[in-house]
Amino acid sequence: MRTLLLCVIALCSQVMSMTAQVTGRIEYPHRADYEDQVVLPVDDKGLVIQSFAKDSKEGKRYFKTEFYSTAMKLISTDSILIDKGMYFYSDVVESGVLYTVLRQKDGSFMIVAFNPATHKITTTDGEYTRKGSMRNLVIANGSVVFSSTQKKLDRIGIIDLKTGNCRFTDIHFPKVKDKNIFVLENTVIDNTIYALVGVETDVYLLRLDMQGNQLGANNLTADIAERIISASVSKAGNKFFVTGTYSKSKKGGAEGIFFSELKDDRFNNIKFYNFLKLKNFTEYMSDRKQAKIERRKEKAEKAGKEYSLRYLMASHRIMTDGKDYFYLGEAYYPVYRTTWIGNTMITTFAGYNYTHAVLAKFDVAGNLLWDECFPMEPRLMPMYVKHFVSASMKGNNVNLLFTDKNRLVSKLFRNADGNVIQDRTSEIIETDNEDEDVKKMRYSNSQHWYGDNFLVYGTQVVKNTKTGERRKVFAVTKYTIK
Repeated sequence: MRTLLLCVIALCSQVMSMTAQVTGRIEYPHRADYEDQVVLPVDDKGLVIQSFAKDSKEGKRYFKTEFYSTAMKLISTDSILIDKGMYFYSDVVESGVLYTVLRQKDGSFMIVAFNPATHKITTTDGEYTRKGSMRNLVIANGSVVFSSTQKKLDRIGIIDLKTGNCRFTDIHFPKVKDKNIFVLENTVIDNTIYALVGVETDVYLLRLDMQGNQLGANNLTADIAERIISASVSKAGNKFFVTGTYSKSKKGGAEGIFFSELKDDRFNNIKFYNFLKLKNFTEYMSDRKQAKIERRKEKAEKAGKEYSLRYLMASHRIMTDGKDYFYLGEAYYPVYRTTWIGNTMITTFAGYNYTHAVLAKFDVAGNLLWDECFPMEPRLMPMYVKHFVSASMKGNNVNLLFTDKNRLVSKLFRNADGNVIQDRTSEIIETDNEDEDVKKMRYSNSQHWYGDNFLVYGTQVVKNTKTGERRKVFAVTKYTIK
């Protein structure tokens, strides 16, 4: 009996509720002089909130950067003049410095660098093509590296942060039309640019130096039948890896994930894993849908075939405990809405719907040691692919934090077997004033900040239950989980 009681106590300690305390809050009145606030956490160094002046003069307006401490206390404020047409495009934190990329339709851009240590702002201005995209922005060694498509031509762009000069390396392959070449991903590791490039049905690894000179190009998929859908390069310890998703057919989304060491710029021990062979991959679905998938899976197996469930996956960088390697991917799919205007049906993209995530442990040979899937449902459908889950090593175990609808979630996975040894959730309270209720909340977003701290922000209508007074604000609330 005593042994049974101890087992029950141990089991209960693994899954527990946590309390989320509001430990800071910032409000901006709806009818203030600045609008379009962008909330940008800088790890445990603080929080940056940037906004645009409503009024302009002679084609210019102010762009404000406010820096707050982790206690949500204002430390510094600085404003710079920018062209009226500039808008927030992207942000990157590199070596503790926040880089904000502003763009406008005529192709010009500005990179605003804020250093939390000095509270100083520096800017880089430059020109870019109006119709060109800027994807996979990476800041490294005083340069911005990105991939771009312009008039069906894919290129790697490199911007010098000191001068603003932008140079390009156009990607061409003999006997291949430029429109059939696409840069899947680019990153910078050890002062070298690694670009994974789709070339018709193959994927090549390109290496370039920081001046854009090509160092090498290897076909990674010449000897494999699977089609790579998405891929990313990571360095963990002293080894390089390529991870992502694949498909066995020529059309549709991905059918599973792959894991491979990158050795001598080639795949080494690449392994493929069908989504449906992962543990609990369909757990987020209703019982009826899960049963339907199982029937189809069994039918395919009897016919000697493999049934696949098509999905897209936002893959994270590989983590390591010094011996083995951890993959994290967030599953999503695009959502489209149709409307009728007279007799014409219009289909529009509504965003990406995220459903669940996969955490898997591999050895260096690509063997799957264990995997766990868990549901996740962010409050919004983003218009671009992003990561909602924050991952880190906590000792030898893997710690994941994310927001799920109105909940804050913290999961700790045991290194040895992937079991959840700590699972904490807490409901989000909208304000820290018990006399106030949030009646409406629009454009709500949330993200992990640092440690056990989260941010929830958006436009709110707040009502005082005692006085009946209402106010419309853009609010940023800090939650600390206990």
